[in-house]
Amino acid sequence: MPPTDPTDRTDPVQLSDDRLLLRLPAQSDVEAIALACQDAALQRWVPVPVPYERDHAVDFVASRPERWAAEDGEMTLAVTDRTDGRLLAMVGLHARDAGMREIGFWTAPWARGSGVMTAAARLVCRWGFEDLGLARIEWWAGVGNHASWRVAEKLGFTREGTCRSRLPHRGNRLDGWVAGLLPGELR
Repeated sequence: MPPTDPTDRTDPVQLSDDRLLLRLPAQSDVEAIALACQDAALQRWVPVPVPYERDHAVDFVASRPERWAAEDGEMTLAVTDRTDGRLLAMVGLHARDAGMREIGFWTAPWARGSGVMTAAARLVCRWGFEDLGLARIEWWAGVGNHASWRVAEKLGFTREGTCRSRLPHRGNRLDGWVAGLLPGELR
């Protein structure tokens, strides 16, 4: 069966391994999202509103089904503990063109250092290549975001350069690292 057209507006998927379940963010995640987005380290690199309020989390969750199906699709998945359902992170693929998406992610403070994001991002990249038929997945991060780079590097991304003033972030522009992952390179 040929790969799915990445521009199709498919229903959200669920992905899982032996410890994680990735699914569309739900109302039950609102409190955990609001709490995670209070974290200064997350706010430093992720363009979430500051201060982050509960209403931001409510709006984020409510918008995910529509954003999944949008022309510029933001396929965002909540990363949860498969056993107890606790929210651990967010990961998504954002459309750039018909054959390429950009991966984006954040990990809640209580889940950092446990390999959660590497495992979750691996599931998402595999889905992108195998089911969406992507030709490339890009990763972007502000220069100095070493935690994000460690995840990308473990997955097999090749850092391709530094772009000056590339990433808009709260009214400023950050220098950005860019890396790419092609089919067959995922570790």
